Amino acid sequence: MASTNPQIRSEILAMHNNRVLIDADDERTLWRSVFLSRIFRTDFHRPYFWIIDALDECADFSCFLPMLARIDKNIPLRVLITSRPSPVIQNLLLQEKLLVSAKQITVESSYQDIRHILEASTRFLPIEDPIACENLIAKILDKSNGCFLWVALVLKELETTHSEQQIQEVLDSVPSEMDSLYTRILDTMALIPRNRKLAQAILRWTVCAVRPLTVQELKEAIRFDLEEVVPRLERTVESVCGNLVHVGRNSRVHIVHQTVRAFLTQDDLVSDFAINRLKEHSRLAQVCLQYLCSDELKSSRYRRRGSATRAAKRSAFAEYATVYFSEHVIRSSSSDDDQIVAFSSFLKTNVLSWIEIVAEGGDLYFLTQTAKNLKAYMERRAKYKSPLGQQVHAISSWIQDLIYIVTAFGRPLLTSPPSIHFLIPPVCPQNSIIYRQYHEYPRCLEVVGRSEVEWDDRVSCIVFSQSQVLAVACRDNRFVIGLSDGRIVLYHTSTCQEAGQLAHGTEAVRFLEFGTANVLLASGGRQTIALWNITTGCRLWAVEISQRLLALGFNQDDTSLMATTIANCTSCWGVEDGEDLGKFLVSDQTEDEGSIYQRPPSHAQISGELNLLAVCYRQRPINLWDLEDRSFIGQFHKSAPDVYPGPLLVAMAFNPNPDINLVAASYQDGDLVIFDPWNQKQRAMVEANAHTLAVSSDGATLATGDGSGTIQIFDFETLRLLYRSTVNDFDVRAITFASNNVRFIDIRRDHCNVWEPPAIVRQTASGDGSSEFYSEAVVGDADTVGPQPLDDSQAITAIASDGGDYLFCGKESGSIVVYDTKTGRQRQELYRHAANAAILLLEWNHREAVLASIDRSSRIQVRNISSKSSDMRVAGLPLLDQSIGQAIRQVLFHSSGTMLLVSTSMSDQVWKTDGHQLAAQSASGRRSWQWIDCSSGTQGLLLIVDGQIKYFDWMTLEERPSSTFPRISLEDGDCPPVVSVKMSSQGPTIGAYFREPPGGKARARLRLWSLSLPSMTAYNQIPKDTMALDQIAKEVKAVIGFHKLLLLFLDQSGWICSISVESFARERAYTRHFFVPYSWHCSGELMFAITAKGSIVLVRKDGIAVFHRGLDFEDRVILGMDCDDAVSRKEPHWRSPVLENHIDSPRAGHHWDS
Repeated sequence: MASTNPQIRSEILAMHNNRVLIDADDERTLWRSVFLSRIFRTDFHRPYFWIIDALDECADFSCFLPMLARIDKNIPLRVLITSRPSPVIQNLLLQEKLLVSAKQITVESSYQDIRHILEASTRFLPIEDPIACENLIAKILDKSNGCFLWVALVLKELETTHSEQQIQEVLDSVPSEMDSLYTRILDTMALIPRNRKLAQAILRWTVCAVRPLTVQELKEAIRFDLEEVVPRLERTVESVCGNLVHVGRNSRVHIVHQTVRAFLTQDDLVSDFAINRLKEHSRLAQVCLQYLCSDELKSSRYRRRGSATRAAKRSAFAEYATVYFSEHVIRSSSSDDDQIVAFSSFLKTNVLSWIEIVAEGGDLYFLTQTAKNLKAYMERRAKYKSPLGQQVHAISSWIQDLIYIVTAFGRPLLTSPPSIHFLIPPVCPQNSIIYRQYHEYPRCLEVVGRSEVEWDDRVSCIVFSQSQVLAVACRDNRFVIGLSDGRIVLYHTSTCQEAGQLAHGTEAVRFLEFGTANVLLASGGRQTIALWNITTGCRLWAVEISQRLLALGFNQDDTSLMATTIANCTSCWGVEDGEDLGKFLVSDQTEDEGSIYQRPPSHAQISGELNLLAVCYRQRPINLWDLEDRSFIGQFHKSAPDVYPGPLLVAMAFNPNPDINLVAASYQDGDLVIFDPWNQKQRAMVEANAHTLAVSSDGATLATGDGSGTIQIFDFETLRLLYRSTVNDFDVRAITFASNNVRFIDIRRDHCNVWEPPAIVRQTASGDGSSEFYSEAVVGDADTVGPQPLDDSQAITAIASDGGDYLFCGKESGSIVVYDTKTGRQRQELYRHAANAAILLLEWNHREAVLASIDRSSRIQVRNISSKSSDMRVAGLPLLDQSIGQAIRQVLFHSSGTMLLVSTSMSDQVWKTDGHQLAAQSASGRRSWQWIDCSSGTQGLLLIVDGQIKYFDWMTLEERPSSTFPRISLEDGDCPPVVSVKMSSQGPTIGAYFREPPGGKARARLRLWSLSLPSMTAYNQIPKDTMALDQIAKEVKAVIGFHKLLLLFLDQSGWICSISVESFARERAYTRHFFVPYSWHCSGELMFAITAKGSIVLVRKDGIAVFHRGLDFEDRVILGMDCDDAVSRKEPHWRSPVLENHIDSPRAGHHWDS
């Protein structure tokens, strides 16, 4: 059907490309997902004919025939079924009332068809006499027993004869049964000993390969397997294997018929060519691992540009071995110790190169699948052999690391595959095996001061810059996120890779619901409901709504979409074309009959699986409605029916499993309740303080989230607590489960978290190597996980670098401490402000060695910091100790260290560090500003305010009217707020970043100015060589500062990047260096510092992380000429400044994903 219908072909290919996973043992899901939801919804321009052969061999045809009976009669489909005579099948056909025309096929009618084949084929045999030819046909017919395959194989063998005598010998020796025929072919193959090993290898790879190999792949597989080179394999395959194997289309090697595979893999087959599946899969896995351990994949950590290592052409076997080796491992014998040794060797040698190769392909799914396969194999092996031992422990550790590498570092890994060697190991937890094996490699990125020891239950964190996350939904292998800017972002559930984006509109996306098949997605906002086909990315239709939406959902067969609003109205639309199918009103049934309840409902929930609607009014019971006949069912009262007002409902969720048929409801008093919607009786209750609820697709588990960021997992029916995660993070807005029922996604403010707690994960492994995740009840106390309790008083609130190896940090407690950036550890406490007066600002002057600290009460202290020893600092008595009385926004030292500027929203003041005030001025009405000291050689002071640069005198704060600085904004009268202004110590050069305000018209701006201020009288000098970097500005998350002539910033994807002041105007490029994990910068105010040696310091709550040698790695991004062009071209290379080694990224020319 796909070969003749482009729409069907597109649907099937989309399922493949999106890796839609369907349980092969669940025929109902397969039928619904593939046929009902996709194929049968396409346009049929011609009739189709299905041929279903050997229905009697189907394991459960009693399920299949009812599916056929329910196919829409308007679909032009006719079905031809063949089967051995079966009374059960005949009864089912009658029971389903199918229009059937049956015909008995006799052996005699088969003989007639076979005769036609023989008459067309015997003319190619060495027979000239017509009578002899007819006799030959008769003999073949007599021995065939009506079997077409037997005839086809005999004709193949007869093609090798050259005389009538040879033909007769073949006919006399060929048995009439297929197994006997196959046995004879194998016996004939065994007569040529020199071909035996080659034939065994061809059969081994053809029968056991995960997919058909190409001739070139098979040739290379044999080279590694037998250490033999077969130059013309396509001509050798059939002759060596007795025509049991042939080369088909696209030069792929196949067995001639599935009965050959069944015959060769029989347990009781006695032959040199018999295939023991466990043994042969073990051998194939060994061959794949042999290749993965070969020198071809070895990668020097100092690869030079254009080196032979990078330029070498990989074997044709590379793709198969890289992607599918674990499929053979999981199908091999669990008792094979050689397998463990080989895999352990691979993990010690080329594992990072393997990850890099997979990442080069642009899809990390195979890393995740490999981890799942290996985990199933190791768990199966543990039943027979002790799981102890260094090699077993290393393999288990790598299995865990692979899953986390994909989910936590997938995007940077795809952006730059070589980062797996240099940048990823140092940011992994210290007990992870990738960190222990590779973080100390020479010239590798070094990260100190970090606190992670083990992997977190949170496998991924995805941040959305300048957008709020408002909705989430998941189905099959995809989850979607709804954002406040109107975007809908799609992700693969297993890898957390972005799969695409949809544009709902300018309004925020507050509701997302998948259909039964994940091809359909409904999105809802304040004014619009839209239906999408996420396979094609097309919006099918949209309708406007006049009232605020409360609930959105599909019916059971995805034929209609329903929405409930605060107007007590539920509307329905046809999925096919958005046709209005009508609406009905709901009300609180305690009102008098016929009256209309005037107050709007507070909550509503639609269950397509149960065909129910639940509606609740403020402090009223939950009303339940049957959606099929739109009738009222009843009310659930948490308290006594006559008590009013009742408890306030916070959230509710239907269990999607029809066999469980229950509802969960959470109330403001903290109670979480399970009740039966049909009899409205309470089943269970527990205190949970839940603000949002989600139920797994199997109905076994219930997830809750609260306002403090805590997530709890309960057994749904009993409300027994299984798992609790406490995170010092924002409130949980919504939760949804993945289809495997153990991975779940929550959304909070500007990010989403993907979780997979081990407490509710168990992977099973059956004999055929299949495995899946599912949740199970946890016996005993629930697991409670989360970071160590954070002492809020120790949170770092301000930082200042001393220009060397030390960092001054102000804390919430009011203390000022010193951190050593070499180790990332706190050295000592210098002094304190008043108790619990959090330090908001720190400013350091190197010339006079003075530190200014400002606390929450607007108190300023300036102290001299002296060195007692090489690693000890001493704070002197306060030189200045003054309370300003206004919230201080900025402090700034004069370059001499003798004057201090104090800026508030109402005024600016200049103080001598000895305590005398020099100048003051009123500054009311300004919205956004920042001062810059440019007093080196002058008394100059720059102010960036409201899109202008102004020049002032340090001593008097008088503005110089002769200075004529240009406006910064490109739009007249519309300037974004200034966020960060940094000044280079070399140049001098100023970098200013203006962030795009939420909902504002002004766009983000990034500017560089090179100043020329040679003397105190040069007040009319203006910035020169202004560079507009607006194309980069939209990617900036935080400006870090200058290191030499490099302006450093953190981009929205988490990469530390730099702009060269010297070369940007010429090259139109910036450089990526290394990335910071999402979870390290996903929330709160970002505080960075740069050491004199170029190390980057990032504050992490009550500690710091220091990145050493990070700027040694370079990945250049070349911008397009059009500043409004969102796509840039990447020209990556890597360098080590000491060894001058350049490493070419294999993704050169790949579009930069902004």
